[in-house]
Amino acid sequence: MKINQKTLGRFLWYTVIFLFFYIWFSQIHPLVVYDMDDWTYLAYVRSATPVWGDWNPAKVFPEVMMPFFSTLGRYLIYPLVGDYITALTITHALVVSGFVTLYFGCFAYLLKRIFSLSSVPAGLATILFAIFHFLVFRTQEYNNSYLFSSVDLNCYYNYVIPGLINASLVMYLLANHPFQAHLQSKSPWWQGIFFLMLYLTIFSNLTDSGILAAYAGSCVVISLWENRSHLRLTSLLKQNSFSLGVLLAWFISAIFELSGGRAGSAAGGSLPSSLRYALVSLFQILFRCNRIFWVCVAVICIGSLVRFFWARKKSPQPPKFLLSFFLCLIAAAAQSIYTLLLCAAVAPSYIFRSEYLFAPFFFYLLLVCLGFGYLLNQFPRLSAVLPLILLLLVSQVNTRGKTFREPNMSNYSGKVCAEISRGILNQILEADQQGLEEMTLYLPLYVSDPETMDNWPYSLVLVPRISAALYEHGLITYPIELHGVPSADFNAYYHLPIP
Repeated sequence: MKINQKTLGRFLWYTVIFLFFYIWFSQIHPLVVYDMDDWTYLAYVRSATPVWGDWNPAKVFPEVMMPFFSTLGRYLIYPLVGDYITALTITHALVVSGFVTLYFGCFAYLLKRIFSLSSVPAGLATILFAIFHFLVFRTQEYNNSYLFSSVDLNCYYNYVIPGLINASLVMYLLANHPFQAHLQSKSPWWQGIFFLMLYLTIFSNLTDSGILAAYAGSCVVISLWENRSHLRLTSLLKQNSFSLGVLLAWFISAIFELSGGRAGSAAGGSLPSSLRYALVSLFQILFRCNRIFWVCVAVICIGSLVRFFWARKKSPQPPKFLLSFFLCLIAAAAQSIYTLLLCAAVAPSYIFRSEYLFAPFFFYLLLVCLGFGYLLNQFPRLSAVLPLILLLLVSQVNTRGKTFREPNMSNYSGKVCAEISRGILNQILEADQQGLEEMTLYLPLYVSDPETMDNWPYSLVLVPRISAALYEHGLITYPIELHGVPSADFNAYYHLPIP
């Protein structure tokens, strides 16, 4: 009976987390198909293997999973709701919410494994961990970023979800360190599913796959330190075969990605000056983080350090705590350096984007919350004041204004984005009903002179991809040749600003 009650309680707890984020991504800040990248990858077809010289050679996960889930939404959700744009929003909100729930589930699992916490304190610590993701960048009344935010729907599959699965996998590996023995104890079918997830995790994007690579590298470093007095190459290779395999696979993915068109279009310039700019910018970001967040970090770090050194010889310490802490500390340092180098090589200004900040901040927050888990382990009665503390922190997240940015390039509300996309969609559907083979497609006007500028996020060069996506999803009977025309009248109809 106890097992059933625990299982039911755990199920209800994660259902609450899932529902909160589903409402967040479908109603509060809905994931709406909006710009040309979104339309491009709704029904994009690519190989599930890396493709040498492609635009994104090693981005297997985003370019396979976004079309896959979009197609599921087209054929499973669309018949139920009767609106294509709404169906896709529901589908992608379900998907992102599922991965966020997995992320927090792995965090709670990690705390239970390291500190032997029961479900209630582990759940409270998980809430604190979640709040930090929203609080850390909440510094203004309006349009703040947060660690699950992105600039469009496509980037959720390119950055946010890969970041979540890489971080989830790292927490799972950390909870079962050393992982090779854990892996060998599992059945072949479990190993097969795990290696599939590992493959998709590594071949997602270089920004976030670095999370897993940094952790694997930290495992090798710790192993070298532990065996420093009797280093033997064969035993080290055997002992670290999994971590070295991960690093090798990640290196292969990086080589493939460097062969692609996107890598070739990366901003040039002096690497030292770009690196200096990225480093200074990262320190500025850290300095500008929410002050309440910094107070929490200081209290947790000081409290856990004082307790550790005070009780080191007087009471037993969690056996995995120190190992986990140093693994994360090394990984955090490696990930920070890697993120700086990546931004310097691609575009230094990317360091300000939450998609690039998620990876290093994941390790920062994990280190802080490991310290908090240690305090819960040492002072169980701390759970008595946690609900009040969490309430006070939640009250610091929300503001009287529009607290967080919308997940689209223009920062329009989800309702406005959906109306724009429906306005474009209805023009094409009407042309299809009339049997037209080509048509003029009126689009929002975003630049003063679209003939000489790109009109992003509705780039005129990429307009035919809308027709391709609709044809692939069976909404039109044949591909219609589209001639995009930005129109000020379109803007006026939907109450959009006119450049």
